[in-house]
Amino acid sequence: MLIFILGYMGAGKTTLGQQLAQRLNYHFYDLDEMIEISTGYTIGGYFEKFGEGSFRQKEREILLDHMEDKQTVISVGGGTPCYADNMALMNKNGITVYIDTGIETIMSRLAGKIHERPLLKHIPPGQLLLFISEHLRIRQEFYLQAAFTINGDSIDLDNLVNAVRSLAGRKG
Repeated sequence: MLIFILGYMGAGKTTLGQQLAQRLNYHFYDLDEMIEISTGYTIGGYFEKFGEGSFRQKEREILLDHMEDKQTVISVGGGTPCYADNMALMNKNGITVYIDTGIETIMSRLAGKIHERPLLKHIPPGQLLLFISEHLRIRQEFYLQAAFTINGDSIDLDNLVNAVRSLAGRKG
């Protein structure tokens, strides 16, 4: 079974994905890390050199390469579910888990790391909260298509493990 962890920047996708994989004795992959290994560029460097469109194509290519994986948790980038038919593809081929994290938590987790985020590094500090609020609102249309939503401000790993096992049983 494939499990996809999705949510906005700073939601905790990688951390939760690693914890979930460990609890289930599954493999873990971070899609952004796979892109960096595949291309030899950091995510920011790839965005700068080739642009967001090329990045989204590379992201989808690597996502497609892993659709046959078994017993694997994949943490996807914050924009992955919002492009092409990636969300439908992930829902069809596995269990999708949305980490619904509040703006305050996101802002706190991103503090001091804005320069590492290609979509944020050119946003003036005074406009950052407004940008993230609006950007998250737009992306939630896709995130809310996930099979399961978990509160990212107070994650209950036991609850998530039980929910994923239950959903996996229904998917067969």
